[in-house]
Amino acid sequence: MGGPLLADVGDDVFPDADRFSARVRRHALFAPDEPVVVGRAPGRFDVLGGIADYAGGLVLGFPIRGAVLAAAQAASDGQVIAVSGSRRLAVAAADLVESPLPDLARRFSGQDAWAAYVLGPVALLARDERLPPAGLRLLLSSSVPEGKGLGSSAAVEVAAALAAGGAFGVPLDLRRIALLGQRAEQLFAGAPCGVMDQMTAAFGEAGHLLALICRPAEVAGSFALPPGLAVWGIDSGARHAVRGAPYRRARCASVMGKALLGVDAGHLTMLSPWELEAEWLPERMTGAEFLRIRDGVDDEMSLVEPEVEYPVRAATLHPIEEQVRVETFLRLLDGPVSASRARRLGELMAASHAGYSRCGLGTPVTDRIVGAVRAAGWERGLIGARVSGGGSGGTVVVLGREDAEPVVRRLAETLGAGLVSGTSPGASSFGARVLAYD
Repeated sequence: MGGPLLADVGDDVFPDADRFSARVRRHALFAPDEPVVVGRAPGRFDVLGGIADYAGGLVLGFPIRGAVLAAAQAASDGQVIAVSGSRRLAVAAADLVESPLPDLARRFSGQDAWAAYVLGPVALLARDERLPPAGLRLLLSSSVPEGKGLGSSAAVEVAAALAAGGAFGVPLDLRRIALLGQRAEQLFAGAPCGVMDQMTAAFGEAGHLLALICRPAEVAGSFALPPGLAVWGIDSGARHAVRGAPYRRARCASVMGKALLGVDAGHLTMLSPWELEAEWLPERMTGAEFLRIRDGVDDEMSLVEPEVEYPVRAATLHPIEEQVRVETFLRLLDGPVSASRARRLGELMAASHAGYSRCGLGTPVTDRIVGAVRAAGWERGLIGARVSGGGSGGTVVVLGREDAEPVVRRLAETLGAGLVSGTSPGASSFGARVLAYD
């Protein structure tokens, strides 16, 4: 995308955008008869790869039906006002553009923490482009459940930056938007995330697995699911947070292992499991023990805490082994899925899920759901399941035949808190579009 695509949202096939646009035209936030730019970005299922993104891994994202819509209008009153549901925040445009980033991070905290995902990318964009303090109005609407491991924050970041960039008249490409979103989440929300979610929100295609090499953010291909297959999500009912301690510790443990191995490669996933002697790594190690033999870690998003015990071996091996699993998974999906292929695909998903547990990112409820899907098996149309995103609760992704949806729905009703289904295109298909006023 070389720059914003200007068109009437109603001309396309996005019913959620049509409904949102009708609201925007009537909304008191916007001045009448002035251009309003709309962006759209979906949430995602993490089918395989997940936390390997922060280790430079190959990951497979799948865009879901739920999406974030953002509408932006330039203003000249020196105020940036963001509204999302019942939440509203006003910030001086000069502060957004000129205040030290730590001061902005403190501003986007507490009851205003949601603004880190909305205004954080806008602040970074404005600074990159050296935009003068002027003003902006930004309205958000989301159908991506929050705290469920479905990439809700990334969808907000991509949609908000895309709409704001269009309102500012800034030529943008979606890869840059994705990286801005990731950086904003790291700086303002304090979440040490990889870039899988933002890139899938930007480049995902409906019904396709988006293969990404996260070094830092390269699209390796988009692969349609074999005919007759579908992906669903079962909400475990346990809230997930990338900014939480288990995720932070797993990431930190992986870079501790990288340091202990003396790896020269830029990313752990550039190694193969056969190149490592895993027994050289301690299964667990306190931060104090590590700091006695190393000065620290080469990762700005990780801080070694002396009193914490880290799962060093598991967290180091998981992304390396996950890289092999993702490569094998894609090969197995290249053709009709037989019973033997289904069994192997399910084994790969189960192994990935087990790796999360060894890294400290498992929960009993997600384990039960994965076990129930495996027990149902190919005879009932199910291939496999694994926890999505950063683990520690959230959503369990299920792969199976389309006609198995009733089976998945019953599992969601008995073991989980709801079913997530459907798919839609990413921001690259929607563009950044100007509403037409009558």
